[in-house]
Amino acid sequence: MRHRLAAAGVTTAALIATAACSSSAPAAPATSAATTAAVTPTAAASTPSAAAQPETAAAAAAVAKQYFGLYSAGQFALSWTLLAPSAKRAVSQTTWVAVHQGCPSQAAGLAYNVKDTTLTGSTAVVTVTLAGAAASLASESEALTYSAGRWGFVPNDLSYYEHGSVKADIAAAKAAGYCGAS
Repeated sequence: MRHRLAAAGVTTAALIATAACSSSAPAAPATSAATTAAVTPTAAASTPSAAAQPETAAAAAAVAKQYFGLYSAGQFALSWTLLAPSAKRAVSQTTWVAVHQGCPSQAAGLAYNVKDTTLTGSTAVVTVTLAGAAASLASESEALTYSAGRWGFVPNDLSYYEHGSVKADIAAAKAAGYCGAS
């Protein structure tokens, strides 16, 4: 199952919830256990640090935890700061925030587990699931890249931000079923 977190403002949990309705959604394979921790909205609500980070699996997992905690808490402006530079160039912070606010996730406010980090060169892949009872629904692999001393989250699909306006982006996201009740 490939996740489209950035696509139309959907969190991993929204896609996991959608995938749970389909028996054909396989779980992503776990490759190496580097860290496991639940991320709650309040645990990651602080401003992301600007200090250089080590190019390690543990540092990548820490950024992923922070990203999903902020995103789950609706802190979209802060979650944008944790995107990889290529993603930031593709979608402005203003658009990112507006689309995510206009297309609330089906899993808004739920906590995530970030675990099984695999590091290959300057790319880290983490496995993400919902925390608690929903953890058995499915998991997804998410990528982060290391650039200029920082780990950055790499959304799988930024095409939902290419409709010419926030209103059109949100409409496309709703039509694709990526939004929860708004």
